[in-house]
Amino acid sequence: MGVTIDEVETVAVVGAGQMGRGIAAVAALSGYETALTDIDESQLEDANEAIEWSYGKAVQHGDTTEAGADAALERVTFTTDFEAAVGDAEFVTEAAVEQQAVKEDIFADLDRVAPEDAILATNTSGLNVTRLAETTAAPERVVGTHWFNPPMLMELVEIVMTEHTPRATADTAAALVESFGKTPIRCRMDVPSFIVNRLMRPYGEGPAWMVYRGEHAIEEVDSAMKYGEGFPMGPFELADFTGGIQIRVEGEADHLEDDRPMAYDTGVCPLLHQLYEKGRYGRKTDAGYYEYDERDEPRIPVDAGQGFDSLLVWAPIVNEAAKMVQHGVASAEDIDTGARLGGNWPTGPLEKADEVGADVVVRRLTEVASRHESTNKLAETLPCDLLVEKAKTGGTFH
Repeated sequence: MGVTIDEVETVAVVGAGQMGRGIAAVAALSGYETALTDIDESQLEDANEAIEWSYGKAVQHGDTTEAGADAALERVTFTTDFEAAVGDAEFVTEAAVEQQAVKEDIFADLDRVAPEDAILATNTSGLNVTRLAETTAAPERVVGTHWFNPPMLMELVEIVMTEHTPRATADTAAALVESFGKTPIRCRMDVPSFIVNRLMRPYGEGPAWMVYRGEHAIEEVDSAMKYGEGFPMGPFELADFTGGIQIRVEGEADHLEDDRPMAYDTGVCPLLHQLYEKGRYGRKTDAGYYEYDERDEPRIPVDAGQGFDSLLVWAPIVNEAAKMVQHGVASAEDIDTGARLGGNWPTGPLEKADEVGADVVVRRLTEVASRHESTNKLAETLPCDLLVEKAKTGGTFH
């Protein structure tokens, strides 16, 4: 069961929001007949305009020609007829709202309507792909495809396998992503947050604890990571930009109740709860970790991070990456590729470990863990077995 990449001619995308329209635009521009379906006619009209605009930008940047853009737009069908959209597709991507129950309902409908050999993919940043697969009669044809926003510009796509996903299904999904001109990485187990977002969690969580305990200032950490280490944004600036405070607090219960492998067993830092209760969600509320008012960006002094040991931030991230390798979730290469392409990080965490030495990372991580002796985060921050082994033997991840 399941098609090969050579058999994929038609792609269907369910959900015409920001992500769905972007995926459809990429598919059509790559030569595939593409059906974009949504229950909201106005959403489809907006998607049509947005895709046309994005193709215009692609022409301006030399990524395609006007003739190529026109041909791609001709390949997209916008329809509210769900059955017509997916009935002839070899590959279907669900890109609806990020709610487990909504996606499960859609997959039950896809199982009924889509061709029996079609591959069914979900675009989710961390929801339970296994449960989606198990709403169908053939869970082996379901795979996760986590695209990054905006799909037209971001190069990375995470291919997420469940215990039901055969290699052939994942191979077809990866090959399709490559045919789109994107870079796939494999998440070989359906774990919460997958690869890149698992790395993002300690990037934001560790510094929050430092500030909560009064050890370091927000500007100090952000300056060190942004100007010293070369990250696009410091952890606090990033959280304000993405609405991370609200996302983490409101998603806390779901994470703690997740029954997948490597599920999180501790909650978020109390500092996030304090900000959340004050309505400080980030830029969209004009206040988060920083005050914004009429400014779009926080004022972060370039020299504020001088003297800050950035390995205190890096070490828990490296540990999370090493855990994923240890448990067979992903390869070191894919983890580092994900960090660079999905997070725009200056280097991957395991590349960083190889650069400074696993023994140095373990010493910093032990220091971080010691600060959690009175919290439930202690076990989570202790060095994993693989990282300790690398430290003892002088081994590297690459």
